[in-house]
Amino acid sequence: MNDIISRLLSFVGLFYALTTLCGQSTGTSFFSFCPSAPVVRDHEGNTYRTVQIESQCWMAENMRCTTSPTGRSWLVNPSFSATQPEYAAYIAIPPDNRYGMLYNWAAAMDIPSYSRHKSTGKQVRGICPEGWHVPCNEDWSLLFKSLGGNGIAGEVMKTPTRQWQPHLIIQKDVMGFDAFPVGTYTENGFQNMGFQTYFWSADPFNRDQAWCCIVYDYKTDSYNYLDYKCYGHSVRCVKD
Repeated sequence: MNDIISRLLSFVGLFYALTTLCGQSTGTSFFSFCPSAPVVRDHEGNTYRTVQIESQCWMAENMRCTTSPTGRSWLVNPSFSATQPEYAAYIAIPPDNRYGMLYNWAAAMDIPSYSRHKSTGKQVRGICPEGWHVPCNEDWSLLFKSLGGNGIAGEVMKTPTRQWQPHLIIQKDVMGFDAFPVGTYTENGFQNMGFQTYFWSADPFNRDQAWCCIVYDYKTDSYNYLDYKCYGHSVRCVKD
């Protein structure tokens, strides 16, 4: 029975990718759901597609929970005047689950204050479902390598949509990671939607900065990048 469900979900995933590509790319999509976890559910009951990329099992959608899995208090729409967990909620009409939420680093890591956290060298669950973790730089670097290296990974990670403006998707082989150009949230509000996206890393740099993965509309590369912990970025999770 589980095998039948897994096959059905894989077919649905392939159909989704091919229909999304229609009219936007002449290439073919090559990806599959993670065999051990075709979908994953967070503590609020939200479900997320997954994608197997060589040895790694990734979420193929951005986290969109609005509460902490451990019951910590969060603030909505950050003011950037404090270091406690905060998130920014997109308001889309109609609602669009591809956006997810934008979290500051404290919320992503599910800690009381981003200024207090130091790297432990261990996997950090953060806001991810049980059995999953916020990717560290090593996880991101392995993904880049699996997608052909830093020079092409950013293009392969993008979901094939014209919302990546003004650059249209030209990469032929889309791996199903489905990076969506949600932009970021700063002291100036929502910024750069349609042009770039950031994903938090679990690795801190100093009191005020942490690492993240960045994908631009006008570049094919992707790499680990430093940004301020108070900014709002997307969160993807990778399976333990």
